[in-house]
Amino acid sequence: MATPPVDTGAAFRDDRPASWAVDRRDFLRVSLASIASMAAGGVTLVGRDQASSPRAGVRFGLLADPHYADANPVGTRFYRESLPKVREAVDALRTARAEFLVELGDLKDMVAGEPDTRTLAYLTAIEAEIARFGGPTYHVLGNHDMDNLSKAQFLGAVVNTGIGANRASYAFTRGGIRFVTLDACCLADGTDYDHGNFDWRESYVPAPQLDWLRRELSSSTEPVVVFCHQRLDAVSDPCVKNSPDVRSILESSGKVIAAFHGHDHPGRHAVINGIHYYTLKAVVEGTGVENNAYAVVEVQPDLNIVVTGYRRATSVTMGKSAGIEGA
Repeated sequence: MATPPVDTGAAFRDDRPASWAVDRRDFLRVSLASIASMAAGGVTLVGRDQASSPRAGVRFGLLADPHYADANPVGTRFYRESLPKVREAVDALRTARAEFLVELGDLKDMVAGEPDTRTLAYLTAIEAEIARFGGPTYHVLGNHDMDNLSKAQFLGAVVNTGIGANRASYAFTRGGIRFVTLDACCLADGTDYDHGNFDWRESYVPAPQLDWLRRELSSSTEPVVVFCHQRLDAVSDPCVKNSPDVRSILESSGKVIAAFHGHDHPGRHAVINGIHYYTLKAVVEGTGVENNAYAVVEVQPDLNIVVTGYRRATSVTMGKSAGIEGA
């Protein structure tokens, strides 16, 4: 599979043919590639039920923007089909022996005018598919997660393994890597998105969270990977409006190797000042299983990152910046 340009800002193109399907050969291909990579780099990856030794390398699953709802399609968004798409993704990530799963936001959607109890039912149904992963799971807040709910309602219905209740931004460590999750679902004045009281184009990481991010990066002794629903690589509508402030903190730490996003459904990849910014294509876009999108991400001991895309998701190898501390 061709590697896309890394800094042009162009949306990913579809590299896989429409007839591509997940089968035993595809899983074997991914597994053999991973084994070859491990043999070359001396990495030992452990199973989901074992503790990861420091800097042994870590492999995790990634999906974004299911937008699940019991709703008719609108344009290119096929809401009902996200349930079987996520089911397929979870099965594939289990087969690929991902150590944990990260969902990058907009897990669910809604039908205009419905009560929040019905929206919660969609969330319960799609979270049940995520739970089938059987290992640690983590969620990033997306704007549609609060289109008919509060943050407390959403967070109370999903599992972020080992994270305290109502934590919208949080951090955890696996495989000698610190993973930091940001919540950019806030208005300019720091007000939380709540039951649709927002414009999706107004997305900010508020000042208290920026202070928390500085402290988190300062105290981390490990290299860092960041998750955020909205993009951090620009200030256009799909992006965090104060993303230059966020990037300044990431860059000055000397510890951040990559950030992963959803939200911008076509997907993209950019490199800014040595940090990779990868946006995963949306699950909800397109009809049929061939239009699914999810990925396995391997952070290797040398801090190179290999993203293996499934279905429409694009694969890319992201090289480590020479300026990253802890290499």
